[in-house]
Amino acid sequence: MFDKKFFAGAAYFLLALPLFHYSHTAALPIVLALIAARCVYEALWVSGYPEARAMLPASLALAAATPFFAHLPAPVGPLLCYLYLMLALLRYLLHYREANLLQTLYAASMTLALSQGIGVAARARLLFGGGLGLWVLVLTFVGTWASDVAAQFSGKLFGRHKLGTPVSPNKTVEGCVGALAVTALVFAAAAWLLQSRGGHTVPLLPMAGLGLLVSVAAQLGDLLASAVKRQFGIKDFSNLIPGHGGMYDRFDSFVAVAPLVYLAFRLMEGSLI
Repeated sequence: MFDKKFFAGAAYFLLALPLFHYSHTAALPIVLALIAARCVYEALWVSGYPEARAMLPASLALAAATPFFAHLPAPVGPLLCYLYLMLALLRYLLHYREANLLQTLYAASMTLALSQGIGVAARARLLFGGGLGLWVLVLTFVGTWASDVAAQFSGKLFGRHKLGTPVSPNKTVEGCVGALAVTALVFAAAAWLLQSRGGHTVPLLPMAGLGLLVSVAAQLGDLLASAVKRQFGIKDFSNLIPGHGGMYDRFDSFVAVAPLVYLAFRLMEGSLI
């Protein structure tokens, strides 16, 4: 009933358990830097765009640096992202006759989206004190995986009506709804656990609502990655893990979920005791 994405997700979650334990150390940003750099490399390289491949050194440098932004003064990270974007546009201007603006914008947007989407997990772990940062980190991984698994399970078990998106024609309405429901329940359960085990008062209904938004983000992240692969006529972003695709194939949903969970907890931070 479950395909490779389920087993890959379960394997990655088990591998992440030691990382959760040592997430208060430099291990977390180092691992996230490797993941972000690999995702950016795959997204740019598979395009075959000369502009994207020419921008790889700067793109990889930004991706590897982003998880460490949380340890720097607040303005440094955004300024480095702005500098990267300006350098990308400057390169386009300097090579105007042979350069392609759309290729440049593709490379820059994918670099910023992937690096920031993954790197924000390190910021979440560091900024939320009292053990809350670890909860936020774990919930980001669990919420992403729960949505993916529930969509797959519900779609295969109950799927009758196609979602109607040409990007991923096999997705069903039932799979989408199942993912929404299960992820909302997971986040509601997390609210209870945060109160009973974590010592934090977390509102139940807003957390369930966050679960709904997380599932929407996870499914959109998956659809975006599918759209990119269809654009370039590929099945997977790489063969890094034989039979399971590349790093971006495994983190396509996480990239969209992590910033949302971080932002939601920042907004709720004042009400958390």
